[in-house]
Amino acid sequence: MGADSLTDSELLGIIIRTGTVENNSVQLAEKILSLKSVKNIGDIANISISDLKKIKGIGDVKAIQIKCIAELSRRIAKSSISLKEDFSSPELIANYYMEDLRHLKTEHFIMAMLNNKCCFIGDVILSKGTVNSSIASTRETFIEALKNEAVNIVLIHNHPSGDPTPSKDDVNTTIKMKRAGDIIGIAVIDHIIIGDNKYISLKQQGFF
Repeated sequence: MGADSLTDSELLGIIIRTGTVENNSVQLAEKILSLKSVKNIGDIANISISDLKKIKGIGDVKAIQIKCIAELSRRIAKSSISLKEDFSSPELIANYYMEDLRHLKTEHFIMAMLNNKCCFIGDVILSKGTVNSSIASTRETFIEALKNEAVNIVLIHNHPSGDPTPSKDDVNTTIKMKRAGDIIGIAVIDHIIIGDNKYISLKQQGFF
């Protein structure tokens, strides 16, 4: 009937392959998916190898296989997005960075650099912060942008809480970066905040 007819537990059970005397592979998969940190199948990326191994029947090899599948899924999702086209769409940007950022436990601040046609040039992590803050230097941001000959830039960062609602600091940082960009001649065209499978664009919120 095809792989798309299988449940999440059955798909993961196929990856696990073998079970124990007490639990078959699908039952082991159900135990993994019932962990507190797992709200859906995508959250297996959140589980550490040590936590996976706490489940009887999951050893080093199975734990590593599961983590590799999670990473492969992340890369497949990211590679499906074309970077040769206009990269200024909030939805496109959010989709591109979602799997990279939504599982992180601390804030990461990223700058995506675009050319004059808004095609993707590259990106750089500007800072890594704490659970609820990251500090991006305006000076370093535009040094990197100039170094890579960017004409437009997009700011992206995550909220580990899963709620992408912008804080006062997020708004102030956006305004500060935008003003600096206007003076230098590099347009800050959006600031995307990534939550848990959701995002907010400050451009769509009226800050641009």
